[in-house]
Amino acid sequence: MSIERKSAAIMFTDIAGYTKTMSESEQKALEMLRKKRAIIKPLIDNHKGTYVKEIGDGTLSYFESGYNASSCAKDLQKEIQEGDLNVRIGIHIGDIVFDDDDVYGDGVNIASRIESLAPAGGILISKNVYDELINKDDFNGIPLGLQTLKGVGRLVEVYAIDDDYLVVPKAADYKATEVQVHKDDEVPSIAIIPFENKGADEDVFYAYGISADLISDCSGAGLIRVASLKDVEKLDYNNLETADLSKKLLVRYIAQGTLWKMGEMFQLSIELYDTKDKKVVWSDRWQEKWDNLPTIKGSLSDGLLKALDTKPKIEQIVDTTNPQAYELYLKAKQKYEKRENSEDTEIVQGLLNKAIELDDNLISAKLLLGDTYLDIGDYDKAMEIYNTALKQAEEIGDKLCMGHITRKIGNIQIYIDKLNEGIDCYERSLSIAKEIGDMVGIMNSLNNIGTVYTDKGDYDKALDYLGRSLATAEGLGDKRGMLFSLSNMGVLHYNKGDLNKTLDYFSRVLAIAEELGDKSKIGLILSNMGIIYEDNSDYDKALGCLDRSLAIAEDLDIKPQMEPPLISLGNIYNAKGDYDKALEYFGRLSAIQEEFSDRDAIGRSLGNMGIAHFNKSDHKVAEEYLEKSFHIYKELELDPDNLIWPISYLYLTYKHLGKPFDEKEIQILIKEADNIGFELNFRLYELLEDKSYLEKAYNQIQEKASAMEEELGKKFLSYPIPKAIVEEWGKVK
Repeated sequence: MSIERKSAAIMFTDIAGYTKTMSESEQKALEMLRKKRAIIKPLIDNHKGTYVKEIGDGTLSYFESGYNASSCAKDLQKEIQEGDLNVRIGIHIGDIVFDDDDVYGDGVNIASRIESLAPAGGILISKNVYDELINKDDFNGIPLGLQTLKGVGRLVEVYAIDDDYLVVPKAADYKATEVQVHKDDEVPSIAIIPFENKGADEDVFYAYGISADLISDCSGAGLIRVASLKDVEKLDYNNLETADLSKKLLVRYIAQGTLWKMGEMFQLSIELYDTKDKKVVWSDRWQEKWDNLPTIKGSLSDGLLKALDTKPKIEQIVDTTNPQAYELYLKAKQKYEKRENSEDTEIVQGLLNKAIELDDNLISAKLLLGDTYLDIGDYDKAMEIYNTALKQAEEIGDKLCMGHITRKIGNIQIYIDKLNEGIDCYERSLSIAKEIGDMVGIMNSLNNIGTVYTDKGDYDKALDYLGRSLATAEGLGDKRGMLFSLSNMGVLHYNKGDLNKTLDYFSRVLAIAEELGDKSKIGLILSNMGIIYEDNSDYDKALGCLDRSLAIAEDLDIKPQMEPPLISLGNIYNAKGDYDKALEYFGRLSAIQEEFSDRDAIGRSLGNMGIAHFNKSDHKVAEEYLEKSFHIYKELELDPDNLIWPISYLYLTYKHLGKPFDEKEIQILIKEADNIGFELNFRLYELLEDKSYLEKAYNQIQEKASAMEEELGKKFLSYPIPKAIVEEWGKVK
């Protein structure tokens, strides 16, 4: 059976002092009830309201508008002021659920709590009611601040209606329950820790899914920085203090909570902690009916954003009112995030299809379903699902969702190599993000466009978009966004051949990664910086970076992250003439690559070890390694630029051992190779005894040395290969 819901202005009233009167005189208390009933029912009818029921000494009614409800409340207080009745009134505009002749729901609960805050003879209203009255001549409101309505998990801006015959409270009397919202100039930053599941193990998906959606909602709210779920899950957050979480995630606020499903009820708790001022900003514990499952996340995000003084640029639209559909979506979301194999993905797709059957308007389920097909490379199916979701988002006017889906469609265009179509989609998502003030969406769209221009080889346009993305991230205080933009800008300058600018950008990335305490990122950027210094033959600086990078990778036990520094360290010690040290690093590298069965990488390591043994004049050992490397390269059909290295050293080894080699094959490779550097030219000179290769090698090292600072250039020319080239050229020129 479908549940009927609608938005209405809910009015709660009760009689102040009724319980005391009842204890003193039951007859007098009943007379008070009859008198109130006789006055209020006609007034509700006169103001186009609906009288629902009496609850003890209280009444519940609803109206078409906040103006009608407030007018009724004022008339009620005016009529009863001459008698001995003292009535409190609270009004709120919210969702109500109809069940036969009764109503209930979130809006009812909030109106009830607002009424309990009201003074006898006064009227308190929520901000959405006040917004209706603000331009009415016969209404004036007194702000009482953002109030925590204990027991319902809500934060509401409350106002008192001011008039001559009303009791108007003082704002100072409400300071104890007022939430002190974020007021600093800094952009608010928060980490939302996945809620702790207090119920049965099989119910963990409720807490996980609601937390993940809560992070997503807050992230898209505008000028706010929210730690990603991925970053939070890297930490042992259950065993860390809030101060440590704040430091590691570089956020000021920490939100934590619990969720416990008990039959048809949820028991929830929330705590928002300000690590700067060292105080709890908001805390509450309350219960929700299972039917309210789809609205729990929205209520939580509304409270957090209000406390952080962040107003979403566009109203969040509830995906579904069907709790069964939303439950299936949450199960699918948790299963997908924790998937281990293709069978898990199929289970996720089954859950999502069932959810969509129950509610075809559940866009979040459709987006996740599209993601599952995108991840397995079924682009046609993913595109079909995304386009359906986009059409529905356009129909309901959910622009935040439209921008998100448009970026996803752009991603597919990129995957199928339609770069221009992808840029068009990203430009559209950028336009939508600008329209609604979605700063995170703007940053993501700019990043996507910059990335595509990078793939197209248009580095100047790519730098323009990434620079704008960087400025947006800086405005948000989004360190992760800054890392992304700076890293990519560094790579672009590397592709343009400007190593100094590359190192400048990478140094800025390193500073932010160190500020964040992100060891993995620190290790990666140090490795990249080391490789750049290596390319520039600044081996001392390269070793400093690479040693640190390797130590971090070993500490984190991330073997794939050990490979780049091990390769470069081996190459550098080989270039410096410390061949035993080079072999040590190449040996460690080979062991890792054997473990992962990476044939290409194994071939390279064997070739490097063969070259190191050749440099040591261990020609028999070099022959063994180089032959293995050469056979792997031939088997993998690698390009001439890669193949020419092991074959040149292998044939040179044969020459030293007095064995024949195929000169014709090496000549073919020389013609086909695009990039032959000074070391290889020198070895080709030794192999083929053609002075032109030596001349090329000599010119290459002189050009390289002249581009360096004087001391670095001298050091470079003193290393074994450059030194041998200079000496040999001096003999034969």
